[in-house]
Amino acid sequence: MAFRRHSCPTVALLVLGCFAVLANSAPRSKSERLKVGCHVEGQRLRHMRHKVHVLSKDAAKHDEDTHTRLVGKDLFRGLEESGPCYVLREVTDFYLATVLKPDQWLAQFSHLKEVKEFLAVLTKKHMADCDTEEKANANKNIEQLKQKVGKLGEASKAKVVGELFILLQEIGSRCSTPRRKPGHGRESGNR
Repeated sequence: MAFRRHSCPTVALLVLGCFAVLANSAPRSKSERLKVGCHVEGQRLRHMRHKVHVLSKDAAKHDEDTHTRLVGKDLFRGLEESGPCYVLREVTDFYLATVLKPDQWLAQFSHLKEVKEFLAVLTKKHMADCDTEEKANANKNIEQLKQKVGKLGEASKAKVVGELFILLQEIGSRCSTPRRKPGHGRESGNR
């Protein structure tokens, strides 16, 4: 069996190539997994944008408290990379489980049933892996939102529905994946 001699640069390239393959196939660290938890397709959000906008405008007419903002910069105060995804998922789940739960709202607001179903799919399928190392700050911000909702009482329903468009915009800006250009498949997206 004859051995071929390889030049030093060739061997170095082979070794570096092996390291690159191993690095890409190694399990991700916890912080890396946290960054990929929020992955909502921008096209999915655009599909519902008009319906959520119409719904929010309709509900805003019933919202008498123009000073209180539920979804705003306070909701993300003190949070870095993965925190906003976690907060958005938890807030959406809270809205669905409490404020938007009663079916009597379905008759009052057009598109509410479809928007509720859409938000449920987002949180269960597209935001299910959202987690954060900043849970203390995130949960404090979420608790403050829940307290605001509690203080609003019955008026909270109109406020929450009125701000669903803002919530959708936040999900879009913090969780959406960029739209692929035609002709650019997975091959061009790999690094």
